[in-house]
Amino acid sequence: MNHTHHIIGLSGGKDSTATLLLALDRLTKDCIQPVFVDTGNEHPATYNYLSYLESYFSIQITRLKPDFTEEIAAKRRFIALDRRTGRDKHGVKLRWSNRRKREALAELKPSGSPFLDLCLLKGMFPSNRSRFCTDFLKTRVFVSFVDEMAQSHKKVIIWQGIRRDESDKRKNAKLFERVGPGFYYFRPLIHWSEKDVFQCIADHGLNPNPLYQSLGRVGCAPCIYSNKKDLRGLFNSDDGPEILQKMRGWEARVSRASKTGQAVFFQGKELAGAHLGEVHPLVFFQRHRIDAIQHWASKSTRFVGEDWQDFEKESSCSSEWGLCE
Repeated sequence: MNHTHHIIGLSGGKDSTATLLLALDRLTKDCIQPVFVDTGNEHPATYNYLSYLESYFSIQITRLKPDFTEEIAAKRRFIALDRRTGRDKHGVKLRWSNRRKREALAELKPSGSPFLDLCLLKGMFPSNRSRFCTDFLKTRVFVSFVDEMAQSHKKVIIWQGIRRDESDKRKNAKLFERVGPGFYYFRPLIHWSEKDVFQCIADHGLNPNPLYQSLGRVGCAPCIYSNKKDLRGLFNSDDGPEILQKMRGWEARVSRASKTGQAVFFQGKELAGAHLGEVHPLVFFQRHRIDAIQHWASKSTRFVGEDWQDFEKESSCSSEWGLCE
């Protein structure tokens, strides 16, 4: 059994990159294990950046990927055998209609993208009100991996790229924290500013992820918390047309896998002037499809009144584990 094993949660973003640099400064490579959890919705530049880090430091990054094959098979059985009667608290029929069954069963198959598979399974995309993406796509996979490592090492230390000035959720984060026998969190950046992070990367002769030239943060492409600035930069990039086409296809597929037959990526926003349920669903979904979002993001002013007021700030997604940035 080995002694202390250091696991660095790596996203390809600035904070996790700086955390990796500090680990490499202080430790030998044989006791460091950078870990990247692939959602299947990452920007192509992020995959390239991870390869850049591997080549620059002559290290190997462990890549993990969630698998929903069993869950999708179970969902298919449930839909095929659904014989429920009555309505839910919103008055919606509980039972899947025969048409919805046929379309959902035709779509509910592993796609190769964990993000899309999860949305097909849920019949919807995550939103600020139902943010299941980080939990299922990042946290559970990472925690399971860490648990396995803890069985073969006397001590496991998780290095997290978390800063206190990022959000209220992180303002009381501890530098070092014991979470169980032989299991610890270490957060070397908690007192750092964003400027400190970029300076650290530059001091090591490294370039940050090139996405920072047009985006405020690195994560899913797009992320449900993307603001207008980020979306404009994303859709105007060289990969923008391909990403837009990808999202059109995903919205169509998840819609067919949904019991309602309607699903849009940015369902938590209010471009229709109201929350879902306050206007006719056809109006809401038509105004929130990815092409309408792209049109909104291309405008220099707000789409309507106070739409997305809270999302004009920098993206606010902040995983407890620091796995998304």
